Amino acid sequence: MNNPIRKELAESARTFVIKIGTNVLSDEKQALDPSRIAALAEQVNEIRARGKRCVLVSSGSIGAGMRLLGLKERPKDLPHLQAAAATGQAHLIGLYDQAFQKHGYRAAQLLLTANDFRNRSRYLNVRNTLHTLFEYGCVPIINENDTVSVNEIATPFPTAMRSDIELPHSVRQTPTHAGTKFSDNDQLAAMVTNLLDAPLLIILSVIEGLFDGDPRDQNSKLISNVEDWDDNLFNCVGSSRSSGGTGGMHSKLTAIKKAVSVGENVILANGEDNHVLMKILNGENVGTAFLGRGKFMPAWKRWIGFTINPRGSFVVDDGARRAIVEAGKSLLPIGVREIRGVFDVGEVVSIKTADGAEFARGLSNYNSDHAHQLIGQRSEEIRTKTGTLPFLEVIHRDNLVMLD
Repeated sequence: MNNPIRKELAESARTFVIKIGTNVLSDEKQALDPSRIAALAEQVNEIRARGKRCVLVSSGSIGAGMRLLGLKERPKDLPHLQAAAATGQAHLIGLYDQAFQKHGYRAAQLLLTANDFRNRSRYLNVRNTLHTLFEYGCVPIINENDTVSVNEIATPFPTAMRSDIELPHSVRQTPTHAGTKFSDNDQLAAMVTNLLDAPLLIILSVIEGLFDGDPRDQNSKLISNVEDWDDNLFNCVGSSRSSGGTGGMHSKLTAIKKAVSVGENVILANGEDNHVLMKILNGENVGTAFLGRGKFMPAWKRWIGFTINPRGSFVVDDGARRAIVEAGKSLLPIGVREIRGVFDVGEVVSIKTADGAEFARGLSNYNSDHAHQLIGQRSEEIRTKTGTLPFLEVIHRDNLVMLD
């Protein structure tokens, strides 16, 4: 049965970003199931025929490699995990390519790390590559580059980062920071979604959607739509991981929260249904739909507010907080009471109240050393002492994002 909300989600999306979990692609023996990949290709072909673009964020390389290498259980050390990923990835992309060739086009492989989203030039290269692949009619298949990740593949990476388009007011971005690992492909899929215009993120798992309790309990009910995000949704799920992959429902909700916070829509559904994508395309009421909160946020503001880890913080007084929150003003030096952390020009900095509550983030016009010399002073006082003041604002409003 068609649902007006679901119909609007599908029709308004220009690009479908489809995250496919390991268990969705696996048979009962945890080997890759070519028939499932063929069914996905059939549906992707129909989606493309209706004028949509498709990107697949696909797990499954380690599981495929384990089977090819004759491993009975998932390796626990990094070199053997990476060896399984390297072996399995070739097999995985080969199956996708064979399936898509039947419809007259090819699969294109992109293996990414978190640093590809932190570094501005690398981020732009990824985005430009995706758009060029769309021009050629290819279907991008994205996975994490496990073979070069420096952290344990099973170790969560707290918040991956990325750069974006040219930033206003000539604020420059500094080089990357430590860490190259996503926690899992749910997080990667959310970040890929941020790369694209008018996306719909579809997360395919092996459950019907989000339930209001344990899905194994017959009294639990499927939640059809989540119109307003509430962190209490995390109470609906446990902390266990899926059997074949690295993620679980908690991870999926974390990724979904990031997406809806910047205005993106997400559908969580059962990928074992070989027609699930067609049902979503037709606006049928399958899985759980999470609706984006507020207006869709420009890409560079999504990067500032919800993707990159702040390098420090400005603790401000109540007057500065009111000016930012209620009057839409920039952050001036006089409103800053304390500076924490070490950061450079153009890095993301938190804006907090005296009790430590973070309410905004922005790009600093000054490094931490220079900012220490300015805090609590009026512009006239700073000019008198230093003879110059490159920026009146510590953070300009155009480079500031409210978190609530």
